[in-house]
Amino acid sequence: MISAERWLDSLRTAEGIPGGTDDLDADVRTVHGLRTRALSSLLNVGLLGRFSSGKSFLISGLQKGLEYVLAPDGSGGHADKYVGILPSAPTTTTACPSTVVPVDDDPSVDASGKGLLRVRFSGDPTWHDIGTDLPPAVVASYGAVDGDLANRHREHWDRVVLEIQLLISNAPLPAKLYDLPGAETREAGHERIMRQAWAEADCFLYVSQATAVLSVHELNLIRDLYNHHLQSGKRVIWVLTGIDRALQLGNDNRPAWRATLDQNNAYLREHFGSPTGGPSTFIGEGFVPVSPAFEAQGVFEETDGSTRRGLALQENSRMGALRDLLNAMIEEGAGQRHLAQIADETRAIIRRRLGSIADVLATHRVPVDDLMAQRADLLKRLDLTVASAQNAADQLTADLDRRVREVERLFKQLPRVLHQQIDELVESGNLTAEHINQIDRRYLDVLNEWMRAPGGPATRWEQEISGLIDSARAILSLELRESGAGSLLVQPEPLELDQGTVPRDGRRTDTYTLLQTVAGATSALTVLGGAATWVMTGLSLVSVALPVGVVVTAATGTALAAKALRDRKSTIERARSERIAQLDEQAEQERARVVAILQEQGLLILDAVDMHIGQYRARLQATLQEIGTRIEAPDMVASARLVDRLEPFEMEANSLIAELLKHAPRGS
Repeated sequence: MISAERWLDSLRTAEGIPGGTDDLDADVRTVHGLRTRALSSLLNVGLLGRFSSGKSFLISGLQKGLEYVLAPDGSGGHADKYVGILPSAPTTTTACPSTVVPVDDDPSVDASGKGLLRVRFSGDPTWHDIGTDLPPAVVASYGAVDGDLANRHREHWDRVVLEIQLLISNAPLPAKLYDLPGAETREAGHERIMRQAWAEADCFLYVSQATAVLSVHELNLIRDLYNHHLQSGKRVIWVLTGIDRALQLGNDNRPAWRATLDQNNAYLREHFGSPTGGPSTFIGEGFVPVSPAFEAQGVFEETDGSTRRGLALQENSRMGALRDLLNAMIEEGAGQRHLAQIADETRAIIRRRLGSIADVLATHRVPVDDLMAQRADLLKRLDLTVASAQNAADQLTADLDRRVREVERLFKQLPRVLHQQIDELVESGNLTAEHINQIDRRYLDVLNEWMRAPGGPATRWEQEISGLIDSARAILSLELRESGAGSLLVQPEPLELDQGTVPRDGRRTDTYTLLQTVAGATSALTVLGGAATWVMTGLSLVSVALPVGVVVTAATGTALAAKALRDRKSTIERARSERIAQLDEQAEQERARVVAILQEQGLLILDAVDMHIGQYRARLQATLQEIGTRIEAPDMVASARLVDRLEPFEMEANSLIAELLKHAPRGS
């Protein structure tokens, strides 16, 4: 990464390098940012849980940004106080999604002390730097429910905060940590950010307080998380935090937090355990008990001279064990996936720059006497690119529509499958919250199994999207490569699918953006075997906005309330019948969701093709300009010198690309 940044930086002063200085500066900044990511953010972790479950407090503790102080209590004594990098309190705190991002080895960012606070406001896509190492009250004024707006910059008093970021240095954990609002939130302004965070996350920490056991109030969020795990395979680590607040011994001489831990694990097994009773990848080993407060207090005691007590408190905090779990995930593959993605993004920038240099070199290697014929050829090819782009778009759009219809036809089977697997379960209970969760969980299992089965929609789509990509490459070969046959200049390159795409018509839906993120995280565009996971992960993310069962649960609740004064048995029977009938509505909803996802997923391919043709057209235009300059002032000596100057840059770029390819995922 350093070599790539140095190579780009060296182009600034090289004579004859194509492209503007501003454009080059942007590339240097981008690669520098990628290098910073490679050094400091090798894992994306989403923290979920109820309001006041301790997510913000835990984040501060994980990055060792939690400070213990003895503060005056207002009555002549002292009380424990903890100051973190994010605002936290026993009551509801987080008002918006917050992210803590390590930025080590980035001298362009002052993230000293408690870090640099950045804020994004509703209706404004830009990030605003608020300040570095700010007082807790200022951070709280932007990110906490009870923050005092008077502590903000005056021009921000009447603005709605959409999300905040804290950029920190010297982070012990090379992980980007997302602090997402509690389970009860459904704020429309935060929904897009939350789903994007779910898409970017490599794993999740579900955080629960040691002073309260899991309840029906958390079933919806845990079920969403179960659905996402089922489709994406992302690991969930269950964290029981605040064990320092539940130390009283019970009749069994065990601290209270151990009873909470046992009850929580039993609750998870009851509602989300493996149907066969075996190990569950979703639950894993169950809850991990920790105390960020113990660790912070231990550091204070050790610094204050009570070394033995301080070390004991830090050990009893178990925070080291939680960090070890996250570091193990980095070593087991998450870190390598991030490095592969960073290498791909860097390679795309180097390859684009190399293409421009190679075109200049080729132009100056051609004798001046041959340039007139080459110019005529390039002009002809340039004219053809307009028609080529339209032909490719028309053919691929028709091909995409046909392939989506092939998958859509399979959904005629889904209502029958759902009724076979779920009707009996609906009839067996009284539609309590736990029974509804059981139905919804069965629904997710049945849907996942049917979608991924041989001949199922997700499996079939793997074949169809592979065929669409083959069609795209064949069309490009026909439209571009044959037009350049026999030409000495600007040879078309193969289609690359590891670059971010821009919608052809400027439209960008939430689903399109989410699928771009999923594609980058799973390398599904380059590893075709990931297409089914790509579809299912996208489906689970779209479902977060309207979790499975929300509509039918609300309808059932309304039916029960309206008929509460009638015979209870007949009311439940009618509610069961309505719930069974609504399986047909859910099947139709899934069909519509999947079709939308497949269409958007296909558009990623079409947009990549359009961008590829656009880049080819830009190369033709730049080469025509270079030819014109040579024809007007032919100087073979100057051309030879230019070739001598640029060839080392070309050779180094090819070496860099070869090195970066070593980090590419298998199959790319």
